[in-house]
Amino acid sequence: MLQPLSSSVLRGRCLLQSVRIGAVVSAQKLQRNIVTGVKSHTSSHVGVNTARSPLKSAADVPASFEVNEGAEFEINDAPEAEMGALRAFQAPKIPTIHDPPVIRRPGEVVDIATVVRNWWAFPAVGFNSILEIPVYRFEVLEGEQGGELDTMVVPNNIFGIPIRKDVIHRCYWFHRRAMAGYTERMQLYKWEWPGSNRKFRSQKKSGKARMGRRKAPGKYLGVQAHPLRPHDWRRRIERRVLWLGLKCVLAAKFAQNEIKVVDSFNLRSHKTKHCVQHLRRLLGLRCNSALLVHEGNGDVNNNFRWATAHITAVRRENVEGVSVYNLLRHRQVIFTEKALQRLIWEIQTYPKKQKWLPKNATPDGKPAPRPKKVAGWNADWMKQKERERKSKYDRRVLWQRMKKWKWSMELKGPMKEPRVDPFSGFRLKHVSLKPQKAPWERFEDPHAMGVAGDPDEPLED
Repeated sequence: MLQPLSSSVLRGRCLLQSVRIGAVVSAQKLQRNIVTGVKSHTSSHVGVNTARSPLKSAADVPASFEVNEGAEFEINDAPEAEMGALRAFQAPKIPTIHDPPVIRRPGEVVDIATVVRNWWAFPAVGFNSILEIPVYRFEVLEGEQGGELDTMVVPNNIFGIPIRKDVIHRCYWFHRRAMAGYTERMQLYKWEWPGSNRKFRSQKKSGKARMGRRKAPGKYLGVQAHPLRPHDWRRRIERRVLWLGLKCVLAAKFAQNEIKVVDSFNLRSHKTKHCVQHLRRLLGLRCNSALLVHEGNGDVNNNFRWATAHITAVRRENVEGVSVYNLLRHRQVIFTEKALQRLIWEIQTYPKKQKWLPKNATPDGKPAPRPKKVAGWNADWMKQKERERKSKYDRRVLWQRMKKWKWSMELKGPMKEPRVDPFSGFRLKHVSLKPQKAPWERFEDPHAMGVAGDPDEPLED
């Protein structure tokens, strides 16, 4: 048994009924005892923030820290190595790729300081996390039971990737400029206005300012130095960037607890006040905007369309209309279960539709080298040709050989193919493990007595 530490400055009394070495210690009780000891001696500080991370188990306690029933522990005059171990224990854990799998829900993130410093490489939910989203019931009337209906596990390659703010910025301005579209406003340059371009008056000895052409910019209404010309505001962007930006925004919504999943948007009432009550129950009273996404017509009805038509802060959208701009414009986003499944399927199959996947099944993705010819692969053919060359010319034998082959019309494969295909007229008519008997075979069977063994039934023709 290790001896408890001694101190006269910071003292906390830990009263646990039964604690054994190696047993799991309650995190709430142990943290409450440490915080109580810290509050009683606020005049002196050790430099350890005990409220930073709660104690998980007895295995996490440093070796020089012992818990006994009714014992007092003191952590001020400890050796430097022991204090360093305690500080390392209290410090937040930095996420690594070797972390064990942990179930995380929307809003549960790892050490935020590490994520902010390494935003391009560290996902907000950590590595090897199992991401699940609870599925709620959207319409809950008086006397009905609400709460979670089920949970939905979402892939990490969409909701658990690093939040690339540079990619999101590019995608946002792409959508903004695409909404601006094409401007047709036409203004003229100063040299395009009608009139002469000669110098209006003498440069010197006029008593007035220097003046060149009479239609200078700013002298007449409409003459501009930098006029607006018809042009397209759109910016060209790669589709891979838009695809990655959509996943980054979904990961940000998951990390900020701004994503909800419901069963459907099928309402029994078309009143707006009833729909607002359901939205407030799910999103709270401080939500200023929401994006409602459904899959098609199966998870939404006309009552929901009428109820949300007059709410300015709510936008109803189909899965095909989900974009980086729409997700950033609205604070909360609510998916139906079918819509979220469809969105995940569209994102995961998009590289295959765009033919981004490797075309060659090789480790480096390059075409495999052409195999070398086997030695002697045409030896028989060469012998035949040599035998024909040395033999006497026979027109009949040559004609018989030519009738067997014809030139192939295919671009690939052999240049010649048989003229008569032996399987050209083959048709598979009946496939059965038990071949059918011919009608006359029934007469040859001495036990055949009519249909289904009934002697009164006549035999079939």
